[in-house]
Amino acid sequence: MWEVERVIDADGHVMEPLWLWRDYLDPAFRDRGLRVLRDANDGDKLLIDGAPSRLIRRLGGVVPREGQKIPDWNHLPCRPHFASYEESCTVASWQGPARLEWLDKSGIDATFLFPSLGLIWPREADPVSPYAVAHFDAYNRWVRDMAADSTGRLIPVAQIAHTDSVSADLTHLAEVGFRHVMLPMGVGQSLRGVDAFFAAAQDFEFVVHLHKVAIPHLLPTASPTDLRTAGAGAFYNHVNEVLPGQLLLAALLDDRVLDRFPRLRFAFHECGAGWLPAWLDRARESWETLRSNRSSDLPEHPPSDYFTDADRIFFSVGLGEDLAATPGWLRRRSMLATDYPHPGTPACPASSWTRPLRPLPISDANAVAAGNAARLISAKGG
Repeated sequence: MWEVERVIDADGHVMEPLWLWRDYLDPAFRDRGLRVLRDANDGDKLLIDGAPSRLIRRLGGVVPREGQKIPDWNHLPCRPHFASYEESCTVASWQGPARLEWLDKSGIDATFLFPSLGLIWPREADPVSPYAVAHFDAYNRWVRDMAADSTGRLIPVAQIAHTDSVSADLTHLAEVGFRHVMLPMGVGQSLRGVDAFFAAAQDFEFVVHLHKVAIPHLLPTASPTDLRTAGAGAFYNHVNEVLPGQLLLAALLDDRVLDRFPRLRFAFHECGAGWLPAWLDRARESWETLRSNRSSDLPEHPPSDYFTDADRIFFSVGLGEDLAATPGWLRRRSMLATDYPHPGTPACPASSWTRPLRPLPISDANAVAAGNAARLISAKGG
C-alpha cells in the first residue's frame, strides 16, 4: 500500500467517550464532571463544571461516512437535526481494537494518541485545580486501558498538571507504563519555574509533547493559550497558528532548558516545520549579536546546533508541508501525521501521503514515514 517500509502516525487523536468520566473520574467530582448536553438543533454542547464551553460551539453534528473526509463540526450548515457527539465519533476514535483495524486498513503500523476534548477544556478551567487534576488522572487511566492490548501500536500521551506534586505524578505515570507526556497546562507566561517537571521528565526518559492547541504562546494577550484575535479575519488567525511553536521553541532556548536538561527530548505538533530554517538563521543572528554584547544566560551553543548535533527535537508534519523543499537535517526531524479523526484527516492516508513522500530520497521518505518517530519512541532516542 505504501511506498515506504513502515509508517508511524505522529499525531493521532482519540475522541473521549461520554462514559469515560462516569467510569474513571474520582467519585468526588462525578457530579461536576465533564459531560455533553444533547442539543439536536445546534449540535451537542460540552459542559465544563456545569457551564457550556466558550471555545467549542458544538460537538458532533454529522455521522462520518466511510472513505470520506471528516467534516468540520463547527462550520456545518444549518439543518433541522444535528447528530449527537456520540454518533459523530468514529468507533476507531475511542476503541482500541477498532483503532488497530483502522491502522491496518490505512497501512499504518503505530500511532501516538492525543486527547481531543482534553486539548480544549483545560483552557476554560483552572488547570492546576483538583477538578482538572482529577480529570487528567481519569483520562490517563482510560487511554492507558484503551492502548493496553495493542502490543505497542497505540502509544498514549499522558496529560498532567504543573502542581507541587508533578515529580510524584510523573513517577506514577512511569510506573504504569507511560513514556510520553504533554507539557503541563497552566505554566503561565514563562517556562521559568517548570524545572521540577523537566527534571522528572528527564529522569524517567519521558518525551515532552508540545501540541499547538495546548501550549502557552508566551505573549501577554487575553488568553495564554489562544492567539486568535477578534478584530482579525480567518486568514490572519489561521496563518499565525504556527506561532505557538515558534514562541515556545524560543522560550526553551531562552531559559536554557536544552542545556540544563541535555537528555530531554521534545516533539512539536501542528506547528509545521517549513519555517524552521529561516527561523534558525534569525535565531543565530540574535544569539551572535547578544553574545557580542555580553548578554548573560544565552544558550550555550548557536541555536542550529541543537538540531544538527543532537537528536532531541522533532516536528510532526501534515500534507501541507513541502518536504522536498526542506533540508535533509529537517527531514530527519519530521514525522508523518494524519490528525485522525479530526476534520481534514485524509480519507485514504496511504494514497494521500504518497504524493509528498515520492519526491524524497528513499532514506528520507522512510525517515519521515516512521524512522524519526521510531527514534523518538526508543528509550535513548536512537
